[in-house]
Amino acid sequence: MDQAAEHSTTSAQPEGLLPPPDSLEDGPESAPAQGVGRPLFWAVSALAGALAALCVWLALRCAALDGQGRYARQLAGELDAQRTGLEQAQAQLSAAQAQLERLEGELDQARSTIGLLEEYSIAAPDGTTPEYTRLYPDFYAPEWTGETVSGGKVCCLTFDDGPSPNTGRVLEILERYGVKATFFVVGEGKTGQADQERMRAVAAAGHTLAMHSWTHDYKKVYASVEAFLDEFSALYQWIYEVTGVYPQLYRFPGGSINGYDRGVYQEIIAEMTRRGFVYFDWNASAQDATPRPRPAWDIAADCLKGIGRELVVVLAHDSAARGTTVDALPAVIEGYQGAGYTFSALHPGVEPVTFGYPQTR
Repeated sequence: MDQAAEHSTTSAQPEGLLPPPDSLEDGPESAPAQGVGRPLFWAVSALAGALAALCVWLALRCAALDGQGRYARQLAGELDAQRTGLEQAQAQLSAAQAQLERLEGELDQARSTIGLLEEYSIAAPDGTTPEYTRLYPDFYAPEWTGETVSGGKVCCLTFDDGPSPNTGRVLEILERYGVKATFFVVGEGKTGQADQERMRAVAAAGHTLAMHSWTHDYKKVYASVEAFLDEFSALYQWIYEVTGVYPQLYRFPGGSINGYDRGVYQEIIAEMTRRGFVYFDWNASAQDATPRPRPAWDIAADCLKGIGRELVVVLAHDSAARGTTVDALPAVIEGYQGAGYTFSALHPGVEPVTFGYPQTR
């Protein structure tokens, strides 16, 4: 009985108690735990693969961007080089255009000169030249290498027929205002010591000495081209002997067109131009070549009528009888200064002011 009870006690277990741990490890209940671990492993593996792929993609993308950056920098460098080249090409084009304009201007000037020479040609139809072209081989103007005056408001004061006892007063006024002028002098009756000193004073003050004929006798001056050359070559040499200056300019007595030179003025201009001399007429006048001196205010008013032109060449006279002309000079200078003009002596670089000629054909 005791053995039976013991047997029954050993074989029977209370309800609701878990089996021993050993039975849990080896029993069939361990299979579900192994089934849960495998999906988790594959999920982690898939995530790691995705991350690796993402890293590879990012690396490739960075490499691509870096390559694009290098290309962009290379492209920017090429664009800068092209821009620099374009600027250089534009500068060269501008220089070429400026040179072309200069050459066109020189060509136009050459054509104008050719036209003038054709109009006033001294050659005969058979090509022979007059004998007077061989006269006075030393009578040629020095070459002009100075400035050019062709625009702006410029006034050029000129005085004909000097030197005279009034020359000193004229020079004093010009010096007071800082103005340079032009003196078209004559020779006959002016060879004394006093007039020579006046000539030297004009040159020493920086004014222009120019030729106005030796005698100022219209009949003698315009008798022929040879007579004109006789007059002006003698004056040319005398001015040099007195002052050491070879004149380059001349003015026709009575202006380039007058009642005495109509038959010879074309040949005179052609021959004097061939010899390098430049002539000037005027476009404003003191109107002081009168038997009796005019009042200074009338002279000044006439001189100031040139205001409005860009380049004004004023004709006045320097002789012993023209004291009121000298009196008018300060008002003339101040009038042009007040109108915004500067002053210049005449020289070959000044744009010529000449009278218009009637058509001959």
